[in-house]
Amino acid sequence: MTKRSSLRSQLLLAAALACFAILSAQVMIRYWWTLPQFSHLALYNDRLEIQRFKGVLQMQLKRLQNIAYDNGVWDESYQKAMIQDRQWFKDNFLLKPSFQHLSINGLYFYDSQQQLLAGMSVDNNLQPIAVEMFSAPQAIATELLISTADVQQNQLMPVAKTSFITVNGKPAVAISQSLAPSLEQGPSAGTLLLWRYLDNNFIDDLMLSINNDIQIIAPEQMTSIAPYVSALLHTDEIQVKPWNKNLYLGVLGMNNQLLLIFAIPQSPRLYDEALFNSALTAGIVVSVFTLLLLYLFISRKLVRPIRHLLKTISYVNFSNDYSARANLQGHNEIHKLGRLIDQMFQLVGQQQQKLTQKNRTLQDLSNTDALTGLANRRSLDEYLAILRSTEASRKQPLAMLVIDVDFFKRYNDFYGHAMGDKVLQQVAIALQESTHRATDLVCRYGGEEFVLVLENTSKEEASVVAANLCQAVAKLAIPHQMSTASPVVTISVGLATKPADTIIEYETLFAWADAALYIAKDNGRNRYEVA
Repeated sequence: MTKRSSLRSQLLLAAALACFAILSAQVMIRYWWTLPQFSHLALYNDRLEIQRFKGVLQMQLKRLQNIAYDNGVWDESYQKAMIQDRQWFKDNFLLKPSFQHLSINGLYFYDSQQQLLAGMSVDNNLQPIAVEMFSAPQAIATELLISTADVQQNQLMPVAKTSFITVNGKPAVAISQSLAPSLEQGPSAGTLLLWRYLDNNFIDDLMLSINNDIQIIAPEQMTSIAPYVSALLHTDEIQVKPWNKNLYLGVLGMNNQLLLIFAIPQSPRLYDEALFNSALTAGIVVSVFTLLLLYLFISRKLVRPIRHLLKTISYVNFSNDYSARANLQGHNEIHKLGRLIDQMFQLVGQQQQKLTQKNRTLQDLSNTDALTGLANRRSLDEYLAILRSTEASRKQPLAMLVIDVDFFKRYNDFYGHAMGDKVLQQVAIALQESTHRATDLVCRYGGEEFVLVLENTSKEEASVVAANLCQAVAKLAIPHQMSTASPVVTISVGLATKPADTIIEYETLFAWADAALYIAKDNGRNRYEVA
């Protein structure tokens, strides 16, 4: 019988205590450090998924808002609404191909008294459907329409609303836009309202990065899913509440009740969430034999890697630098765990890069005119703000050209809007090819109006550019039977310049160029005038 004071007994006891200590250490490390860090990284990745989907969804809504703006803030729509020309709205807007092209289910126009001028709704197969809340004036919710008082409170500027409603028992989004002139200043002539079902077709139109994994929760399941909604579309707050391997984004209706829930697949977990797993058990066995062989071997193969792993995780946790790697090169469970953590860091880093790229794409889309591919008005404002803040730019001369396609409304009425869009695209190409992309900005300001900003350009040089632009558009030789200025499509140009070392507000410079444009129109069009 082995005595307790014998070396063998002490060694066995020491080995048992060491094994117990190692087991306790492994469990504590996994419970207090490893699993919480994994859980933190997984929840962070879930938050990124929700933010990414919200960005894509908001971009789709922004596209519908731009459609409403382009058709509502337009001189001809404004004038026809003023005189209540119902037939004009029916002939120009209530066309099934237009509904299919714009991916909408309904389009309605109301006058300033909120009386229906014209409107139509279709299902996803472009078959007409009856929607009483839009067609009957007494049935439509007044919150959806924009009153004259709303426009007056907005200093006679256009007003837009986005509402989430139920149409014939199905969730939908409604975009309302006050009817206003192209210059965006004047009393309201009424309201343009377009709507679209929030269904699987809507999901299919979202960006490809969603991978067709997004689902819409059925109405009968919404009550049980509601407690697990992680975020609402209208707010920035996100509380990750995964359930059934999904994340949930809610949309509130006009009554602030939950109208719709989107289900987003939860990111896959690359680690075992159990406190005791096979890797940990095998690690303990290896540790027992290692203790019996050599303490230094234990220190080298287990203690050091664990400390290095914890140091790496702590560094990433506090610095958010996911390029860090543990780079453990061994073959035991600790090293395998390190490689899993490295893979997790790599995955989170890739998700961050994708999110950054998506944000850049969204920024590019918000600064680009969808029809012509040119910079839009928002991009122009940002560009001028940069010039205003740059000392070198303020010291250089600068020219601004305001361009209008001659008799474009007549062209649209005679040839149709599709041909009109093609003309705007051809004119945009001609303007780009006649300028220097490195120093000149060409943007579509709205409708048939374009604006050019020429850096470091004098009045004489800008006049040459204006003349070349007029010639370039005329050389396109696009027939225009309704023009009294020329048998082909032409442009009129208003030019204003800021001399070097002169401080002139860009708003003033634009006003001068716009005034010169009207002088060019009064003098027969197909020409340019210098302010």
